[in-house]
Amino acid sequence: MSFKEYYRAFKAYTDINSKEYQRRIEELEPYLLRAMKKKGKVLDLACGVGGFSFLLEDYGFEVVGVDIDEEMIKKAIEYAKEKNSKVKFIVGDARKLPFEGETFDYVLFLGNTTVHFSPKELNEVFKEVKRVLKKDGLFLINFVDMRELLSRVQMGTIVGEEYWISRVMIDEGEKTAVIEYKSEKDSFRVRFAIWGKTAVELLAKLYFTPLESVKLDDISYLNVYKK
Repeated sequence: MSFKEYYRAFKAYTDINSKEYQRRIEELEPYLLRAMKKKGKVLDLACGVGGFSFLLEDYGFEVVGVDIDEEMIKKAIEYAKEKNSKVKFIVGDARKLPFEGETFDYVLFLGNTTVHFSPKELNEVFKEVKRVLKKDGLFLINFVDMRELLSRVQMGTIVGEEYWISRVMIDEGEKTAVIEYKSEKDSFRVRFAIWGKTAVELLAKLYFTPLESVKLDDISYLNVYKK
């Protein structure tokens, strides 16, 4: 039961040249640029294969990408070589970042990364984000309201090009959900932490001042906070 299988299955997270990945960039790009008015140093936290890091580099930002998954960072470095990019990619844990305090003007946390973390862990992440942000620095977080999503999921829902959802198992405390994905070739299960919009925002307010919340669709958001 691993996210590695999930990310391998869906191009939206692993192939920056795919239409699925490009759709993610096109959706967020105007809102990122609207919030990030001044050029500065960016931490792309949980950067994956680096698509948003390259995007912001193209707009003149200095970018560092961090992800705990060595395979993702390896692929990001390969993409960087192809693009002759200067983005620095590092394997690291969002709960214990390898940077001095007040290093970055912006920290990005994109791609519904909250589903990886328990409440205690996400609290540690937000605390670290605050530590590495400069005074008045901005924290931009993109997430899906998982409570709303799970209320809408139906068995047989198509996901990506090959898979469909065959089973959803929510634990008794409604803190996590195991979703089973199937294709004609294989199947796998992934456990997601259930973060609703209200819970994400309440935790963020412990560390940051909310500036804006953009509703991207019925269940996904981009929130902007200031240190």
